[in-house]
Amino acid sequence: MSPAPLAKLLSRWSLFECDVRSMKTKVLLFIVLLVFSVAAVLAQAKEKRPADVTLYGETLLAQINQYRQENGLNSLRFEPGLVHLAQKHSFEMFQQKMLSHRNFQERFDRSGSNLCVENVGWNYTNPLKQFEGWRRSPDHNKNMLADGIQQAGVAEVGNYVTFFACK
Repeated sequence: MSPAPLAKLLSRWSLFECDVRSMKTKVLLFIVLLVFSVAAVLAQAKEKRPADVTLYGETLLAQINQYRQENGLNSLRFEPGLVHLAQKHSFEMFQQKMLSHRNFQERFDRSGSNLCVENVGWNYTNPLKQFEGWRRSPDHNKNMLADGIQQAGVAEVGNYVTFFACK
């Protein structure tokens, strides 16, 4: 092979190497941006969920929201004050070992809302079974599908669960 074609071949090879380096840089940049995007989405999701919401509460509200959407209603979002009221009520039921709506009016007044609904439950082994129990009960089902509610608190203490949702 004469020197001229060899030089031409080597120059093409060096262009190829530049393209490969450029492609590697682009792929690396894409991966870095993807990682930061995922981190931002996860941070935003965590901000929407109060720190004291458990996996049980998160799963139960997700199931309720899916059901509401299937019925043409808006999704509910966690509200820290309502989560606190639900936790306090679940704890009181746990202490008294009794399922009840005792002091509902007090929770309603503290919510600052003009519309609130409440479901309580006991002894369901997981949030999906709790949801199904409420769905099969006409009054509980009505509360989950209440039009006008926008925010919620969900809490379980022991086997006692409170779903408290308001406008």
